[in-house]
Amino acid sequence: MKIHAILRRTASALVLVPLIAAADQAQTRDLRNDPDAPIVVTGQRLTREQARERAVTFVRQVGVARGDISAARFVDPVCPRVMGIAEPYAGMVRTRMLAIAQAAGIAVGREGCQSNISVSFVGDASALMREIDRRSPTRFNEVPRDERAAMLNGDAPIRWWYLTETRSRYSMRNAPQSMQTETGGQTGGSAVTSGALEADALSHYDAGSHVSNQVNRAIVDANVVIDLDGVEGRSLQAVAAYAAFVAFSEVRPSEPPPTGSILGMFGAEPQADALTDWDMAFLRALYNLPLDRQARRHRGMLVRDMVDFQTRG
Repeated sequence: MKIHAILRRTASALVLVPLIAAADQAQTRDLRNDPDAPIVVTGQRLTREQARERAVTFVRQVGVARGDISAARFVDPVCPRVMGIAEPYAGMVRTRMLAIAQAAGIAVGREGCQSNISVSFVGDASALMREIDRRSPTRFNEVPRDERAAMLNGDAPIRWWYLTETRSRYSMRNAPQSMQTETGGQTGGSAVTSGALEADALSHYDAGSHVSNQVNRAIVDANVVIDLDGVEGRSLQAVAAYAAFVAFSEVRPSEPPPTGSILGMFGAEPQADALTDWDMAFLRALYNLPLDRQARRHRGMLVRDMVDFQTRG
């Protein structure tokens, strides 16, 4: 079924930039919808050794738990909001994303929940990104510097960014406390009034643990911007699945993206129209992960669980 996705007057998810599409610019978008389309595409059976090699590469290329930065995911139930396309198509995107969340073991918010994921369909993603940066440059504070230019001025069909926070291992939010700096100044929360030290103090209950690092990195807000011209010809279900994957995990993909992933939909995997079995194995592993671990342990746990998901009978 073909969908006539017509841009309407709306606002961006973050800074309410007007997105106006004149009637003579409205186009028929080839965003086909099949409500019964599968969430997972089955793949070739691999040996455990082959699966491990592939899982190691997948985790590295997705960019989660990169370097010394532990993995992050939603701790609170996910609640997507979709803007920029008419109903019922926005509802189809949200329904697809929630179905993927449930299949991956991700908690889903109740009806009427406060959104923590914003998916915006726009006519010119680059223009919107630059306008957001102009009006509120702190919105992109967590975008790595080497990726910001591409997000603002590149031609990627789908772009995304996150807001994260550090919580205690029991999911308590930061408890800022005042502390003395070496120069005698005092911090209140994360604001430093004197000296160069900036820190947040977290309350811990079992600091003697040799495994836990006592903190969780939690995604508290994810934003996905979809350029309508860039995704023209793709199915709405495929676009929704792509949005779900990048929204639910802190994806920092490399080039090329992982083999056998929906992340290759605009390059190496042009026929991808749903999450692959590797994508789903990754999401399940991520949301099965104890967050209070170091990044290197997270990488190992993700690989182990992905291999288990892929090789279990």
